Amino acid sequence: MKPLQLQLIFFASLVFSLGLTPLFVRLARRWKFVDYPAHRKTHKEPIPYLGGVALFTSILLVSLIVFGLGLNIGLSLDARGITKALFILGAASGMVLVGLWDDIKNIRPRYKLIGQVLFALLFTLFGFCFQILHIPGLPPVHLGLLCVPLTVFWIVAVVNAFNMIDGVDGLAGTVAAGSLMLLAAASALVGNGMELMLAVTALGAVIGFLFYNWKPAKIYLGDAGSGGLGMFLACSLVAVGQTYGQSSYNPEANSFNQPFKYLIVIITLLIGYPVLEIILSVLRRFVNGRPIASADRGHLHHRFLKAGWTVPEICWTALGLTFIPGLAALAIIDRQYGWAIWFLFACGLILGLCLSTLGFLDFLKPKFRFFLRPHYQIAHHFISMQKIKLTLAATRKDVLTIVNQACQEMGVESYRLMVRADKKGKGGLDYNRRWESTRHLGMKTVLPGSTDNVKLSGNLGDAHWLFEPPTDQEELDMEYRVLISEFMREALHAAVRLGKNQETLELPSTAPLPAAAVSSQALKIAENFR
Repeated sequence: MKPLQLQLIFFASLVFSLGLTPLFVRLARRWKFVDYPAHRKTHKEPIPYLGGVALFTSILLVSLIVFGLGLNIGLSLDARGITKALFILGAASGMVLVGLWDDIKNIRPRYKLIGQVLFALLFTLFGFCFQILHIPGLPPVHLGLLCVPLTVFWIVAVVNAFNMIDGVDGLAGTVAAGSLMLLAAASALVGNGMELMLAVTALGAVIGFLFYNWKPAKIYLGDAGSGGLGMFLACSLVAVGQTYGQSSYNPEANSFNQPFKYLIVIITLLIGYPVLEIILSVLRRFVNGRPIASADRGHLHHRFLKAGWTVPEICWTALGLTFIPGLAALAIIDRQYGWAIWFLFACGLILGLCLSTLGFLDFLKPKFRFFLRPHYQIAHHFISMQKIKLTLAATRKDVLTIVNQACQEMGVESYRLMVRADKKGKGGLDYNRRWESTRHLGMKTVLPGSTDNVKLSGNLGDAHWLFEPPTDQEELDMEYRVLISEFMREALHAAVRLGKNQETLELPSTAPLPAAAVSSQALKIAENFR
């Protein structure tokens, strides 16, 4: 593919993205598809999150135009190349829909994971997969039946890695732009024109989107955008250098036909920053005894913010941490092993300094492993028990009692829970409660209490609460905030469900609530008689 053709494709995608993104900003505000401020968020005002839809609309439109006009402008588009592109775009578009569903409905993590696995599995079974495992220092091995689960696992990990880094303005888009540049270079080195075209198309759309996403952001990617970009890059990297319908392994001759050596290792280096993020996050949560899928404020960008870095500094640093291992990978593909060693040495040196001086490995210290781990486990088990109680509650007053128990245990000083009445004036609920602060009695507090809130889609209801002043155990305090946020959302759903066709309740904080009816023993007995 000629440079002029690539430039035209890039600028077409850039123009589409620049034009469509403001349109989706207005649509998101009109439809109230916005990301509200919360304890883990860095923004103070509601921000639209249809940016991912705008970005992928631009990619799809330009790709369709290229496919339609390709023969007329001299592009060599063969059937196998178009098939590969359709598999990549199809999997990414499916992930955009799953992410959009999560943005709108805030679905459970397990449902989002099912969607990720589904589209990764479809791409692997009918498109491309890792057929050979080749690790430096070891001979290549044919994966056989393991090719499907390994490929699906790798793709899903990359999708979630991009979701994790989407925490400050412009970060996920900047890292994605860097990875797309590296993908384009790798595609050019192995002579894969179709993936080069796709990478350039996506790069133009991402850069156009960054004009509106760079701090201060006017629109966010949302899960639709971060998940879609992760799926696009993951599928493109799995397929790089491969031809649809051709195997990389010849069982009769026991020979391997890889596009380049150490395929899995090399393509992982091309997305170094997201991979580093997910490795540290999984390790941190495992060591602390927390569920791997739980949210926290221990991500790389949170650590950088805590160290006083500005958002642009974080984005440029992440881009650098993407490029350095990525350039090492490109050097290996091009068989420039001397340059590869220098780039890998620089990557290791920078990572070692960052991880040690900025506290990224604090979770390995004995204080965290032996003192905080039991507290994390107790908090998670308690909230899990309260969530189960919500599913067994018979009335809205039962729900409020369960919420009171959870709030007192997890350090909430006051809260207000509201459910909107339906058109007939039924099902509404308004309740507020306040306690004297006791959780930190005799403990050192460092800041005034913080506020948080959750809102149900469709304006069905919302909850607002105030935490007691935090202690010097910042990690544990933040874990409590994350758990309460998840619990309050489920409490709102339970109140909506139990309030259907019931009279609207406006209860004062002194209203008697059925404490005994929602004890674990009472619920166990009641369940036995159902």
